[in-house]
Amino acid sequence: MHDGALLDDLAAEQETLDDLLASLARGQWAAPTPAEGWTVHDTVAHLALAERLAHASVVDGRDPVGSGPFPFTAPDEPSALLDLWRDARQATLAAFADRDDRDRVPWGRRHMAVRSLATARLMETWAHGLDCFAAVGVTPHDTDRLVHVARLGWRSLRVAFAVAGEEPPAPPEALRVELRAPSGATWTFGPEPALAAATARGDAGVWCRVVTHRWRGAEPAPLECDGDLALAAVRVARAFL
Repeated sequence: MHDGALLDDLAAEQETLDDLLASLARGQWAAPTPAEGWTVHDTVAHLALAERLAHASVVDGRDPVGSGPFPFTAPDEPSALLDLWRDARQATLAAFADRDDRDRVPWGRRHMAVRSLATARLMETWAHGLDCFAAVGVTPHDTDRLVHVARLGWRSLRVAFAVAGEEPPAPPEALRVELRAPSGATWTFGPEPALAAATARGDAGVWCRVVTHRWRGAEPAPLECDGDLALAAVRVARAFL
């Protein structure tokens, strides 16, 4: 069975970015984003390609890494590119809906669950969406769809330490994360307080920006870290490969 709620949230996150893009004047597609060297147009082209690659993984079992060139050309015309992204993401959503959450598909020289790949698509859409919002000076609105990004950031800590080449001061899964959701609810990931090696606390939007490397404040992210593992985790966290 597939998780309909997750796919609904993924579709809603894509629609949020779509609403912004559909409102832009042609010239705004050339606006530089905070991602160095990338314009809004570049960002949407990347998202469209990523959806095509995800679809090929789920439907054809093709790993985007090491499987040879993937045919893709992004149109220069913004409206054509927007239509291309729409078609690509709808095809990927349909492919996700046809598979069991637990099915394994190739991605980045490893295999991951279909649910995990769908979560990664939501994370990347939101993170690159932040870049597009910033490029045109529009303030994004955080929603409780961020729970997927927040959880992924916690679950990815072991990989994050490995990518950083650091030995964690305690097992990464021993970190407890306590977050204030956009709705005001509290989200927790990790062990109960008595079993946690360390705790990170704060606003869910801040945590999600940290784990997607989108925290752009002049000061360090306002997350309360109790313990060496929490400090190290916030420093190396990444919710992407």
